[in-house]
Amino acid sequence: MEKMNMDNAGKPTVKRGIINNVLVVMSVYISSENLQILEMVLNDELLKVKMEEITTLPITYHNETDQRNQYIIQLFLIKKHLKEKTKESYLNAVKRLIILINKPLSDMDESDVAYYLHWYEHRNEHAGGKRNQATTINNERRFLSAFFTWMRREKLIRCNPVEAVEPRKEIKKPIDYFCPEDMSKLRDACRTPRERALVEVLRSTGARAGEVTDITLDQIDLTTGDIMILGEKSSKYRPIYLDDEARYYYMKYLASRDDDSPYMFPQSRKPYGKMTTGGIRSALQAIGKRSGVKCRIYPHKMRKTLGMHLKNKGVDIGTIQEIMGHASPAVTAQYYAQSTPKTLRYIRERAA
Repeated sequence: MEKMNMDNAGKPTVKRGIINNVLVVMSVYISSENLQILEMVLNDELLKVKMEEITTLPITYHNETDQRNQYIIQLFLIKKHLKEKTKESYLNAVKRLIILINKPLSDMDESDVAYYLHWYEHRNEHAGGKRNQATTINNERRFLSAFFTWMRREKLIRCNPVEAVEPRKEIKKPIDYFCPEDMSKLRDACRTPRERALVEVLRSTGARAGEVTDITLDQIDLTTGDIMILGEKSSKYRPIYLDDEARYYYMKYLASRDDDSPYMFPQSRKPYGKMTTGGIRSALQAIGKRSGVKCRIYPHKMRKTLGMHLKNKGVDIGTIQEIMGHASPAVTAQYYAQSTPKTLRYIRERAA
């Protein structure tokens, strides 16, 4: 791959430009772990020399938008260490942006971002779809902001153009959770020990579907119900808990298994690899369809149900934050700080 020098819209130092170019070229030949070592070595060695840019040579990619953007994206893939799902979300947003706004990423300004987000809001309407809601638009804005923040830190741009574009005002909806009657119907609709165990584990632990799929049998203490997991978003370990009912039905399912899979919930067919998040979603929706429950059925709703159960039991926000594994108390408060209709009704009845 040819080398790249950024123009004045965002210009790294000569040394940083050389390091970036070397990393992009060598990414074809060596692993990401070795690329990190190579970057440290280059940083150390180039500290010892004084370097100046030779401006009389032609600047590759100076007017070639696609190649400049490809270079930046490839550098991001090499240097930004994120979970694949998060990285994919960032890149999908960036690729949509550069398709609509045919400019180098280093030249994007706030008007470009504002125009893109307006287009993103209405993108589905021409095909008869609905306008994207404020929450969806703000998520897209966050992905773009994270990418441009990385560019700023890499000195590829001077400032993040997304910061100047205000997020959409979101209408806060009541939290979506299963009421006791719905949970009873879901339990009754389970046909196999596996289905009942899945419902009880999701309900009791409040774990995200992706966290449940990664649990192995050696992580589970069936005596206490404790399971130590690695948080999907926080990348920190936290304990989750199987209560008596969840333990009873999980052990019943465990006794029915005839596979040798190490996973808490393996796939139902050989080679019994770990169950996918899509598999959990499909299994729960099948149970919901049989149950006759009219509301939306999805795994994350079990997590919200646990949070609301704790809230209704009077558990303080700090403890709910720990149990749910939220990185910030602000996230917990966003969902569980406000009084529920049930709580307000109880207060009114007492005050009558």
